[in-house]
Amino acid sequence: MQHNNIKKHNMGKRVNAILVGGMLIFMQSLFHSCSWNAKQDIDIKYGVRDAVNQVSSLNLQKEISSVSYVPLETTNDDESLIDGVLDYAVTENHIYILPAKEARVVLFDRNGHFVKTLIREGQGPEEFSGLLFGIQAVEASDRLYLYGNMVWEYTLDGTFIKSYPQKAPMIYERRIGEELFAAVAMPFTPFATNSFGLGVFDKEGNLLFNKNNFYSDLLEKEKTGFTVNMAMALSDAGNSVLFKLGSNDTVFRITQDSIKAACILDLQNSNEEIVRSLNITDFSDMLGERRSGHEIFVQDLFETSRCYYLRCRYNQAFYVISLNKENKEILVEKCEQPGTLKEMGDVTLQHGMLGSRSFQNFPIWGKTQGDELIQIITPSELALYREKCTIEVPKALSNIDEDSNPIFIFYKLKKE
Repeated sequence: MQHNNIKKHNMGKRVNAILVGGMLIFMQSLFHSCSWNAKQDIDIKYGVRDAVNQVSSLNLQKEISSVSYVPLETTNDDESLIDGVLDYAVTENHIYILPAKEARVVLFDRNGHFVKTLIREGQGPEEFSGLLFGIQAVEASDRLYLYGNMVWEYTLDGTFIKSYPQKAPMIYERRIGEELFAAVAMPFTPFATNSFGLGVFDKEGNLLFNKNNFYSDLLEKEKTGFTVNMAMALSDAGNSVLFKLGSNDTVFRITQDSIKAACILDLQNSNEEIVRSLNITDFSDMLGERRSGHEIFVQDLFETSRCYYLRCRYNQAFYVISLNKENKEILVEKCEQPGTLKEMGDVTLQHGMLGSRSFQNFPIWGKTQGDELIQIITPSELALYREKCTIEVPKALSNIDEDSNPIFIFYKLKKE
């Protein structure tokens, strides 16, 4: 296979995509002491700060009923090779890949067999143009959405339907209703001028409602906006988006008709962290490398019917935290990390194995869709963990070649 040649061919072409992927990965969160205050309802408030030093293990084994492993195959066709995954979407029958370094959408079936390049970049009638930052499949409507400088709408088999204009710069967007899209504004745009913050748009790009009053008395309004300290996740089978910002303790839920608090975390972060997450004029520490170990910030999150799950950085390490919705139990587990973030970033953009080992002693992290938790890992990532950590590698992954394509792992979630 000509894997190295494919890498060299695409390296220069998709540098911007890697930067966007890196920004999405470092969209971390935590909200505290801002002018907008969510109702401090004890039923949705969690004492994360008090729990974070009581490390144990999560209860993912109680959530999962079965697991299946799907390595994406490589064939004699060079187009089957995937050199990094920026985003992906899954249906009952197919897996759609948005590669990190290539302007195309690649189609595999749910058994991992390569089908074809489904959609290409270009000026043709079936093609998209410009940088993409996300992909979403809505199986019930037979629709595939590509998100970038426009919204590109296709059928699931790749037939072009139409494109929607973007009237405001966005870093994240997902369909949450019939021709309704939840979106997060591009970082480093001041709220006081033209940034919508969080909002819901229609298919014409018109803003229906929004929230952008994320202000703090610690910072001038004209300097205030989103920085890279954000976390977003599509949830509830595509009907809502969870959002977490680094300067506030609230996890927000964006639905078709509201933006409300989903839960509140008692993080007790410093004033410096609040300012860092809101000051769009300071680019000196975008990745938080000078952040004190005492700060807790959420890098990403997902939810099941039972729990919210947060992946956080704290005390120079990564932790996963589960927040039980029914009994308000908080469990904290320290992740096993085989190298620095830079070293790990060289083998994956998704960090799929930086997670909990509470199910079969194999690190799990991913995103939920319907009744599945979906994890994506790379063979290089698997090799790094196998060499540096004491994980149990599933038999189905024991002979994976390090130059192979990424691997999808599907965990079937138990019903309530």
